[in-house]
Amino acid sequence: MPPYKLMYRFGFAPWEWRDLDETWRPLLEGETALAPGRALDIGCGRGRDAVYLAKRGWKVTGVEFAEEALAKAREHAAGEGAEVQWVQADVGRLGQLGLEPGYDLVYDFGCIQGLPEAGRQGAVSGLTQLASPGAVLLMFAFQPNRHPMLPRGIEQSELIALLGGGWNLEQTRPVVEPHLPGFAQKAKPTVYLLSRRDGVAA
Repeated sequence: MPPYKLMYRFGFAPWEWRDLDETWRPLLEGETALAPGRALDIGCGRGRDAVYLAKRGWKVTGVEFAEEALAKAREHAAGEGAEVQWVQADVGRLGQLGLEPGYDLVYDFGCIQGLPEAGRQGAVSGLTQLASPGAVLLMFAFQPNRHPMLPRGIEQSELIALLGGGWNLEQTRPVVEPHLPGFAQKAKPTVYLLSRRDGVAA
């Protein structure tokens, strides 16, 4: 398991240094906006995205391994009056947690990219199993890097191979955040938008 617990303990979570409105506006606003449904937050951290969506009518499940982060997530949700289902568990065992399939939106902002290979495979198998046909998958990842303060990252081709044939890549978008430290910017943070193929077995 990567040192996420330690990073949260010291308050260092660069994958959370995003403008939430900028992250979600393309999906939640405009003619093609997603209608609120069920959302699964993989590696929910301190719950910023989960609470943001819950306040906009989504039924959100947040899965997180780090106790420190999940405690902050619960505190944040309570302060905002948002209802979220929090699950403390290893996302590498996502398909074994007893969650009910049928999520319309699945997202991962920086978790799967840092897992060892077995954890990556388990997380992807689980999210594919839990996603509805036609579901949207939003993923944030750094490019592969060796910086000790960042997850190992993942190439686009690596990500597509990991997801297998169950998902279509619809769009990639670089994350431009002026307040990100230089070493994080050099790792080229990117958001990937994918859609679940109908009729594809998990």
